[in-house]
Amino acid sequence: MEWEKNKNNPVIPIIQTDDNGLPYRVFDPCIWKENNEYYSISGTYKNGTRGIDAIGIDHLFKSTNLDEWEHIGSLFEDSFYADPGEDAAVPNFLPISNDKHLLLLFSHKKASHYYIGTYDTKTHKFSPEIHGRMNYGPWMSSSLHAASATIDSKGRCIAIFNTKEGKSQTKNSSDGIMTLPRHLSLKNNTLNINPIEELKELRFNYKSVKGFNIPANEQIDIQQIKGKSIELEVIINPKKAREVGINVLQSPNREEQTTISLLKKNHTEGYPAETIIDSLQIDVSNSSLRKNIKARSPETGPLKLQNNEDLELKIFIDRSIVEVFANGKQCLTLRTYPLLKNSNGISGFSKGSDAELISIKCWSIKSIWPELKKFEGY
Repeated sequence: MEWEKNKNNPVIPIIQTDDNGLPYRVFDPCIWKENNEYYSISGTYKNGTRGIDAIGIDHLFKSTNLDEWEHIGSLFEDSFYADPGEDAAVPNFLPISNDKHLLLLFSHKKASHYYIGTYDTKTHKFSPEIHGRMNYGPWMSSSLHAASATIDSKGRCIAIFNTKEGKSQTKNSSDGIMTLPRHLSLKNNTLNINPIEELKELRFNYKSVKGFNIPANEQIDIQQIKGKSIELEVIINPKKAREVGINVLQSPNREEQTTISLLKKNHTEGYPAETIIDSLQIDVSNSSLRKNIKARSPETGPLKLQNNEDLELKIFIDRSIVEVFANGKQCLTLRTYPLLKNSNGISGFSKGSDAELISIKCWSIKSIWPELKKFEGY
């Protein structure tokens, strides 16, 4: 409850560097405890620039008392996985399994990305083995920005992201909101992303719809389910459809709708089948009739489904944000701003061939803010 400012603050001071940016630069620090010592990584600078000549350079410091810090070098380097010109801002360095670590970062070129690999506690070097992204489209409009992450009391790696606005801002308006907390885990050497279990406590007003066939090139309205603040669990058998999905926040005449879909890729002769990966997308190009909305291409990320694996979607809609978790393997997020009060409908569609909507479950979402209780269920 009472804090006393450290007389040596800042304990890792900003210092003059040479032309190579050495000995170190302070930028977006992350701290953790390892045995009886503390470690901190700070921003990504090399050769006087941020993420130009080398990617993922973080200056590493060590302390025994949190007061006196020793600069001991860099945590890792990457000249292979990420694109040239990317950097490793806002680092979060955490164990993701018994033998692997996760380095969750922000790139000023392509937004949130991550590495998974091994961490040598003797040399304090991180060796990346996997690189992936949390954002795939333009990050300055409607989508993910940077993450904060922690290991919770249950041992789970939990991350929460801030999300940029997708409309013109006034002088006094905010520039983003936070996503739902996400449970990050490692399964079959692949990052799994799921909503935390505690979100189920916000559910009420349960509804379900029996499965039905979606004829090729048709859009079927699901009249039983509506809402602008809802959670959906949808299971779809794509069959041979080239695109299949769900429209949400849809107005009765479809002037506004946000599209969530799976895009199937056909196997090309001469290429290995394992290189053919389907895509999950959120398309907000038809989401709003407002005049101040920024143009935005669909957010499209890879989603590798096994043969005959159904598409399993967990969709969270909270008025201006849509978060889609797919099969525990992918999560996409976009902002959306419907103008019409009755843009709250749901529909299923299939293109190119029939598909089967196996089941759809829906819950309204409780507000965590007492002053917004009156909006629950709408």
